Amino acid sequence: MKLWHALANLNLVVLAADHLTTGLAGVLFPKRAAGLYQRLFGARFPADSPLTAILRPWGALGVFAGLTGLLPVYDPVRYRAVLFALLSLVVVRIFIRLRYDSATLQFFGLSRARNYFHLYLVTQCGAIIALQLRWW
Repeated sequence: MKLWHALANLNLVVLAADHLTTGLAGVLFPKRAAGLYQRLFGARFPADSPLTAILRPWGALGVFAGLTGLLPVYDPVRYRAVLFALLSLVVVRIFIRLRYDSATLQFFGLSRARNYFHLYLVTQCGAIIALQLRWW
């Protein structure tokens, strides 16, 4: 059971690190973050695009999600509601990737393979969080 707890916590730490890294980049360096997002996610938009204006508020939400997502690592029972919120976020992200797949791929110049790889990663994170909620 200790191994399961360690793996579940690792899932939350990696998810938090992803949100904190991409969020802080968006808040502090929105024009440079566009390049980071292209490397990480394959999303292409020019650094001088008006889209970079959305990166600061989007990044702030990422920082919030990252910090909040660490709370269940310290006390999963006390912060069970945070796990529900994270699972909800993941479900919405899965829905967006599936429902708006073709429009998103075209707009950001994403490859279908890259999109489905990230969909797999997000689904895996969500499945682990769902198991945490079931067993704790």
